[in-house]
Amino acid sequence: MTKKGPLSKAEKFYIEGNLEKPLENLCKDLDRAKSTVTKYLKTVVADDQEKAETLLYQQFARNNKGSVVMTPNASEMSDDKRSKFTNNNTRRSSECTTRIK
Repeated sequence: MTKKGPLSKAEKFYIEGNLEKPLENLCKDLDRAKSTVTKYLKTVVADDQEKAETLLYQQFARNNKGSVVMTPNASEMSDDKRSKFTNNNTRRSSECTTRIK
């Protein structure tokens, strides 16, 4: 008798970790219907494709191993955000300094 209802977090994690296994083996290991597992597999593949399309995911993907080198696009993005931080003078005002007694 196969389980019914939504997949648990543990089952989703198991499916994501074992994508190379055949569908029949995944269904047998989890005691789930093929339709439930295939629906979740479609969402996993769609999420990966959406992430791969973004520029930052391509540059700093978590699956890449080794060193990360900042690209010109990432450098420009950090330069744009730096102006927001340097204009915020509330932390550097003289009212926040304390004297040691």
